Order: sequence, then C-alpha cells, then structure tokens
Amino acid sequence: MISMVLWLFIVLLLSVLPIKGVEGRYPTDKVIHFVMYGITAIVFLRNLRSKASIVKSGILSVILASLVGFAMEIIQSALPWREFSFSDELANVSGAVFFTVLYVLRDFYGKRSNQRIP
Repeated sequence: MISMVLWLFIVLLLSVLPIKGVEGRYPTDKVIHFVMYGITAIVFLRNLRSKASIVKSGILSVILASLVGFAMEIIQSALPWREFSFSDELANVSGAVFFTVLYVLRDFYGKRSNQRIP
C-alpha cells in the first residue's frame, strides 16, 4: 500500500512539474506515458491481487490506471505550462493494458509451468 501511494505521488509530481525538452516530442513523450501508466497498472494489480482473481484484478487495475491518467490530464489542463492531450491519454490506457496483459500472462503461464514439475 505504501508503495502504491509513493508511486502515485511520483506520477503526480511528474505530471504537474514543468518539463523542458520531453514535452510534445514524439515518440519520447508517448513512450514515457506508456511506461509510466503501465507501471501504475501493475502497482494497482499487485495491491488488488490478494482481494480478487487475476482477471478481475487486471481489469480493475487498467480502469484505475486509466482514470488516474485521465485525472492527471485534467489537472494538466488547468496548469499554464501543461495541457490536456488525448494522445497522452491513449498512451496511458495502452500502457496500462499492455503491461497488465503481460503480467496476467506471466502469472498464468508461470503457474501452469510450475504444475508440470513432478
């Protein structure tokens, strides 16, 4: 839980601070969003995993990471040095989905391969 709060604080800081040079540079900006919200989804997933199945936890983590990304875009729209970007939100959602699918597949195939060992 502490790691989740710490990570969300880092995301907030990176979302509101003025950053020179990276903002708006394709594809660097989108890669940063993709990875940052992929990690956010995994942080949510790892915290939700003990409370629900891997699939339910995965779906909820994608939704939560996407909502956090959308909230950060709304906050950025109110800042004079940042702006709202639908393409950033698309990168946020894409990263959350991609990282979550990889995590779920790793979990599924990891358990499956462990069952085969006599």
